[in-house]
Amino acid sequence: MVNLYKNGNNSKKSLILAGGGMRVAYQAGVLVALEEAGIHFDHVDGTSGGIFNTGMLASGKNPKEMAEKWRTLNLSGFMSAGSAKSYLKPFKTQGFADADNIRKKVFPHLGISVSQINKQEKFAATFNVCNFSTKSVEAIPSEGVKEDHLIAGVSLPIFMPAIQIEGTWYTDAVWIKDANLMEAVRQGSKELWLVWAIGNSPTYLGGAFNQYVHMIEMSANGALLEDYNQIKLTNEIGAIGQSEFEPIKLFVIKPDIPLPLDPDFFFNKVNARELINMGYAHAKKYLSTIPPQGESMDVVATQNREPDFLYSFRATFSGRSGNPSKTEKMKYSLYFRFAEFREKNELEVYSSLKLPISTYEISGFDHTTAFSNSKSGKQLEIQSSAMVDGKAYKVMVTTILTNQIEMFLGLNFKQIKLKMWDENGKLILDSILYQSIIDRLKAVYFSSLKTTLNQRTGIRKRFSTLKNFINYGF
Repeated sequence: MVNLYKNGNNSKKSLILAGGGMRVAYQAGVLVALEEAGIHFDHVDGTSGGIFNTGMLASGKNPKEMAEKWRTLNLSGFMSAGSAKSYLKPFKTQGFADADNIRKKVFPHLGISVSQINKQEKFAATFNVCNFSTKSVEAIPSEGVKEDHLIAGVSLPIFMPAIQIEGTWYTDAVWIKDANLMEAVRQGSKELWLVWAIGNSPTYLGGAFNQYVHMIEMSANGALLEDYNQIKLTNEIGAIGQSEFEPIKLFVIKPDIPLPLDPDFFFNKVNARELINMGYAHAKKYLSTIPPQGESMDVVATQNREPDFLYSFRATFSGRSGNPSKTEKMKYSLYFRFAEFREKNELEVYSSLKLPISTYEISGFDHTTAFSNSKSGKQLEIQSSAMVDGKAYKVMVTTILTNQIEMFLGLNFKQIKLKMWDENGKLILDSILYQSIIDRLKAVYFSSLKTTLNQRTGIRKRFSTLKNFINYGF
């Protein structure tokens, strides 16, 4: 197995896991891709939601184990009501919930162990918390971190109360920093690898929750810009009189279109599997076109594009492998994001495959789509790649799409034809997988249509969006 941490003779590298609520399941997919690429880290830093993944790594979990933990996590573990008395005085309560379930359910399920974190020596790990007394960020090293530090680090104000540790109040550092790049610089790293899940949206939306998210985005991205300026200054000073000076570089893995927000995760509009698949695919794409000199350290580094309308839905198929001598159960999951921009429409596809030959679910990458006409309707063909035991396999699935009305009623995506070729081009799977009527109806119910415009997203708009999806590529 590739060692994700020790860096040998290369430049010292830091992995910076920023916040993003529960959406940081996305980061687990990124980590799987980084491990496959053999990119090694000497230091891992976590802020806000990124503390969960930093804690898992420091507890000895490898990226594939982390992804599996996120896929099987019951989200109810994040919800823990405060005392009844606190709700009688809503204007005096420190938070609408407490951290009991995170301590008792989420941390144990994710495999976060403070004792393991304290004694691990594979890499330097730091966990960022806000010291409320000094209004500053403290990066707590792994050898000195306590469970209360981890809880404080994910205790977002209003939603969860601050934690008192040795007489000092601590809380989530997100309002000051959501990614501590300067801690990585202090660690001596020359390559800073930032995994950004929180978003950087261009449109100011209405509604209290959207604006709360905007405030976090403004704080997080504003602090990044300040860190960029400090790093640029450090590079300029360090280069004076040094012909072979090695500048600090920044690499950023992020979604092109913003990730769904936490309420979508809670209400199953998106799930951990889909977030992991997105993170994996985005990381694989970034690594294939990585800028040698790193990012430019400006507002563009974390910027997202935002479509006018975004329609998201899933399809989950199951069946048996087509090998007559050994027919075993398998599962194939698809997640679509159909974006309508003013200039043109775009389709994002993410997938994962659970095979009998693999212990863990395998995320796909390099997805391409093609639409063609057939007697039964329009045929959708999705080609992708998948890594199995370090080798690249090709996957192709095809299905028939009829019309927007049937698609809206859950009458499409009944089955797919799945073929898979090994690295030598040998066909190893040729199967038909099916999606149950229950799963199709659930897919319709949990589908999501969002807009950044002041327009309705009712049935009429859903029909027109589905029509555009079916006609995409023609």
